[in-house]
Amino acid sequence: MQHEINQNKILTILTVFSTFLMGFIDAYTFLTQDGLFASAQTGNMVVLAAKLFEGNFSEALVHISSFIGFALGAFIAQGVMERFKTYGWKKYRLYLLFQMVFLLILAVIQQNIGPSVIGFLLGSLAGYELTVFRKIKSTSINNGIMTGNTKNLMNNLYLAVFNKNKEALHTFFTLLIGITVFMLGVGTGAVVLLFGDHINLWLAFAITGCFYLWLLFKREN
Repeated sequence: MQHEINQNKILTILTVFSTFLMGFIDAYTFLTQDGLFASAQTGNMVVLAAKLFEGNFSEALVHISSFIGFALGAFIAQGVMERFKTYGWKKYRLYLLFQMVFLLILAVIQQNIGPSVIGFLLGSLAGYELTVFRKIKSTSINNGIMTGNTKNLMNNLYLAVFNKNKEALHTFFTLLIGITVFMLGVGTGAVVLLFGDHINLWLAFAITGCFYLWLLFKREN
């Protein structure tokens, strides 16, 4: 039981971090890549379809790349989870290591690649993140797409107010934390862009590295 609690605490912390990171990166892609979304694929698909039907095929390409990258990232992440599911809480070290290396490579090459490649790679990262980090305490949360979270937020608020459901109230506050953290990530990402277009990915790498070091030196509780 203690082992399960330990894993849940780690996953909660990493999901909150991931939620912030997805908002941070979505601000970067939206403001620097002509309205591209890395994690919010619903919005990305709206822009993609609009540009396709307007005949702007070249402008739609970056959104197609992001969508394909997201799908591939989610596919690979599921395989990673299956491969390391027996590693206990230490599997999260590996998850963050993969993410950290990926962000380092992307930060290094970002000035030498085009928008479609950036869209594909950051879409892949978002698909990965949304698959492996998706629970705050006992509540499942989508850390990069707030539509479903907002719907569930208000559903649970109704149950808490009119049915006096304490579990629903707890879920409401958990989802509220997730939405708030995502918005803070977006705001922080937008502010960082004021100091340079290429700082965001380096900062994303550095923050991921801090969490990796935390897990690297963490001992079994």
